[in-house]
Amino acid sequence: MSNIDLTKNEVEEDKHQEDEVFFSVDVVINNFIHRVLDIEDCASNFITLAVSNYQANAERLKLELAECQDLLKSEEEQEKKLIAVRRFRQCDREVERHNNSNPVEVLEKSLFISLFSAFDKYIGDLIAVIYSINPELYKNINREIQLSEALTYNSIEELREVILDKEIETIKRKSYIEQFNDLEKRFSIKLTKFEAWPVFIEMSQRRNLFTHCDGIVSKQYLDICKSVGYKSKNIPSVGEQLKIGGEYFYHSCHIMVQVAVMLGQTLWRKTSPGCISEIDESLNSLIFDFLHTEDWSKSITLCKYAKDLPKISDDLMERMFSINYSIALKAIGENSAAKKVLDTKDWTATTYDFRLAYAVICDDFEEAGNLMCRIGKEGDLVSEMAYHDWPLFRDFRESTEFFENYEKVFGYKYSSKLNSIVDKKDSEISELAVVNES
Repeated sequence: MSNIDLTKNEVEEDKHQEDEVFFSVDVVINNFIHRVLDIEDCASNFITLAVSNYQANAERLKLELAECQDLLKSEEEQEKKLIAVRRFRQCDREVERHNNSNPVEVLEKSLFISLFSAFDKYIGDLIAVIYSINPELYKNINREIQLSEALTYNSIEELREVILDKEIETIKRKSYIEQFNDLEKRFSIKLTKFEAWPVFIEMSQRRNLFTHCDGIVSKQYLDICKSVGYKSKNIPSVGEQLKIGGEYFYHSCHIMVQVAVMLGQTLWRKTSPGCISEIDESLNSLIFDFLHTEDWSKSITLCKYAKDLPKISDDLMERMFSINYSIALKAIGENSAAKKVLDTKDWTATTYDFRLAYAVICDDFEEAGNLMCRIGKEGDLVSEMAYHDWPLFRDFRESTEFFENYEKVFGYKYSSKLNSIVDKKDSEISELAVVNES
């Protein structure tokens, strides 16, 4: 057996290659988030449909049984009664099938398990990209390979890729506790010191129960949950059957996004300490996307994570995190908390753009209107399109102060620009439909 050194003595990467790597890390994180959102959409659309169909089928069967009973009790001729008997027997079988079916539970379990399938792929993709950022990490892979096998590969790069694939498969076969411990050792960083860690592990153990024993609680499930400090008002007993339900399911989706983003961001920052600016931009973009879709809970969770980062690229980004955090808090009615977040910094000496954001969040629409005029058509952060789609202006856009000052700045009414945007989007949708048809 021979140990193969998979590192190169010199690793040279030009700026184009670095950009591709950062893009890849960003894509890995975003792809996982979209898979979780897909699963949420499936739950929202198809579980609701399954409930509706189940109830409609129950009503249909009740009606048909009642009709059969009425016919059997009537004075109709014998031939019609025989038809009613056959139909009654068929209905009886359908009722038995209906009473033993549970499509809602099947969908819930399937979608819940799919969350972890997506996360398993995410782990593999993330590790692969992280190693591509820093090939020196290959030194920590202690895997033996037959020299005869090594010689079958055309290049050291091909061999390294095969070895990493095997390493990733080994990691993915471990429990999540073991996976995170492994990653902590590989990257010399703490990854499990966050509030949602016990909840994440309980979710993974529940997934195991649904996968292998139809949700029946085992001693192993309870022991593992206890070992990570999981606490709940209703701890089940061995032999009980766990359920999912809407609240638990959507909370699990939330936790999955949180864990994935925090893991990806933490490893990215650890392995690329000189590129914090690009990494902060990626995180801020994720937060903005959730603000834009009005997913306030995910926005708040990621803003809390951003706020507590040990290192942020610059004051501008730190203020952007604070503003986005305040936007989300205000959206859920936490106005005082939103202002408290902003008041940790002095905004009086900042640009008009930041002062506008402060005024809007504090509901000082008169001052906000004045600042719009001072900024003009293009500011450091605020442009015309920002007034249309930045969640910061969600409430301000409905005020008289906004309409009046928008027209002063741009020379036409807000509604006319809005109509042109709608027409453009309609045209884009039509063009896309034509492309898809062809």
